[in-house]
Order: sequence, then structure tokens, then C-alpha cells
Amino acid sequence: MGDAPVTGLPRWPLDDAEERLLEFASAVADSLEQGLAAPLPDRGRSGTDEAGLIGAFHAVRALRCLRTVVVTCRSGYAVESAPLVRSMLEDSVSLRYLSLRPHSRVRAWLHFDEQRSLEYWKLSERLGLGLQKSDHIRRIEDGRNPSGSPVWWSNKTPSAMARELKGADPDLSQTFKALYPWLSDVAHANIKTTSSYYFADGDEEPALRVGPSNHLMQLMVSLSVALSVRICVTAHDLGAEIEIAPILAAKGAFDQIDAAL
Repeated sequence: MGDAPVTGLPRWPLDDAEERLLEFASAVADSLEQGLAAPLPDRGRSGTDEAGLIGAFHAVRALRCLRTVVVTCRSGYAVESAPLVRSMLEDSVSLRYLSLRPHSRVRAWLHFDEQRSLEYWKLSERLGLGLQKSDHIRRIEDGRNPSGSPVWWSNKTPSAMARELKGADPDLSQTFKALYPWLSDVAHANIKTTSSYYFADGDEEPALRVGPSNHLMQLMVSLSVALSVRICVTAHDLGAEIEIAPILAAKGAFDQIDAAL
């Protein structure tokens, strides 16, 4: 696996420093994958550690998002990777919020997940996809399922959860406050994010220019690395079986390259 080149994938010319940044970001992703796959000694699997399982789900998603950000930025699409970074920021806040009261909030998260699973199944039925109903869906259908579901498992928006983290995790709370509005603009295709590709020179008519967005590459890569590692650390604290030391070492090496760029 790793960051092997894909045949036919666009690749914009990057300078040596940018290539090095992406190389070290890929090394962080490699460390996340190895940390998730490596068995930890002297630690049994209880099979009932729901908090750790939820943490592991988030860590796997963070790894996949980080790898995707590296690919898109290497292809010159840093702006277009911003919605992924936004989702990672939301996941960071959501998992950290869950970690403050893991017992009760794990129950809420799992209940929400079941409700959404049932909703997705009903959607597949309406679309006539012909999917086989799983035992999991049958069990949910047989239970008591209130109508409707909140948008978020906590019944609070990411912004509300971030505000409640101000005391426990002020760094994450401030990062969210500073970056979430802009990342949301990009995710919802605000006109500001496309204006850099559509402009005129002098008295000429405006023209569409499809070019690399490397001016934002460092920010997107740096954020995705930081958020993916943060998610893995929180997941580890919740009991997910992740070998965390190599991940932190790879993050430290990346930070040195990032600071020098």
C-alpha cells in the first residue's frame, strides 16, 4: 500500500520543498496504517470495548482522508481537498467530545449509528437496489425506533461541541473556531473559492484558468496531518488498539519539514 503512484493520475509540478512535505505526510499516513495493524503485546481483546471500537472507526477514516488529501494536493487540487479537511476537523471535535463522557456518549453514538443504518437501508429499498437485508438491520427493525434522527449523534452541531471543549481542549476549540467557517465555505462551493480560477488580465474578457492550487497545499496537508494524528491519539485514549509512539515520531519529523517550508 503506501503512496504508490497511480497510472494516469494528474501530477502538477511541485518544487523540492513541496515534494518533501508530501513525502513526509505520506510517511505519517504509513505510520497510522502500521499502528492500526500492529498487534499490541500484553493486551487482550475483550470484544465489548465499544469506546475503543468507535475510536478505531474514526482512526481508519482519518487515515483514508489523510491519504486522499496527499493525492489531491499532489495533483494540484489543494482547494478541492478542503472539504475532506473539514470533515476531519468535525471528526476531531466529535470524538474528543465523546471522550469527555465516554460511557453515556458511546451509548448515544451507537444508537445514532443504528438509526442511520436503518435509514440507509430504507433508502436502498426505495431506490430498488435489491440488497440483501442483514441480521443487523432485522434486529434494528424489531426494536423500538423513534421517528426521525438528529443530524449529529450528540444532537449538537460541531460548533456547539467545539464550544463545550473550550475548557478541556482549548487548542482544538480555537482551531475549530478559526478554520471551520472558511472550510465550510469551500465545502459548499462558495464563489470565493473559484474566483482564483476565473479572472481577466487587463482589459481582456474573463477566462477560466484551470491550474494548480499549490498556494494552499501546505495548509491543507499540515491540517490533515495534525488532525489525523489527533484523532488517533484520542482513539488510543478511548481504548483503540493503536501503536501510538511511531505515529508521534512520524508527526515530529513532518513538523520539522513543515516549519522549514
